[in-house]
Amino acid sequence: MIDFDRVLDVLQAALVLALQLSIPVLVAVIVVGIATNLIQAIFQLQDQSLSLVPRMIAVALVLALMAPTMLEWIVTFTRDSFQASADFLSGG
Repeated sequence: MIDFDRVLDVLQAALVLALQLSIPVLVAVIVVGIATNLIQAIFQLQDQSLSLVPRMIAVALVLALMAPTMLEWIVTFTRDSFQASADFLSGG
């Protein structure tokens, strides 16, 4: 018999991990986007590349700086998920 509480716990942990992984990138993009849009509004610039390039650089920087931590979170989640599935399959 499937224990739906365990399945829901794993799914909840996966969603929390997805949020933890995406929030630093989203915050960086939002901050850089607001800053570039303010600069464009002040100087009345309408070039789209002035908005896109800083955002891409921000994403690259955040991913480069956070990669070890994010990888650790993913490995921990994967290890815990395999352990939970082994416990689940063994009937424990």
